[in-house]
Amino acid sequence: MIIEKNTICYTSEMGHNNFLYPTKNKVLVKENCEVFSMSWIGGGDKMPIKILKSFLVPLNLSVNTTKNTSPPTKNSYTIVWIDKKFEKD
Repeated sequence: MIIEKNTICYTSEMGHNNFLYPTKNKVLVKENCEVFSMSWIGGGDKMPIKILKSFLVPLNLSVNTTKNTSPPTKNSYTIVWIDKKFEKD
């Protein structure tokens, strides 16, 4: 799946039973890139994707956004959440 530049994503936090959940902290995709859909249930109106940290820029600085974007190495992935409207049928 390809995500377009300037797509807003939401960072993850560990919650109940060590599952990842979306937060209100936002990051921005800085260029078009390939991401991988995660086949998880839950998340409400958001879906989880696996993306290289190097494609993300924090929109607000917090411990959570820093953890999800640093260090932005070439092959370091993180899980972020996007609105389900981006989901491909």
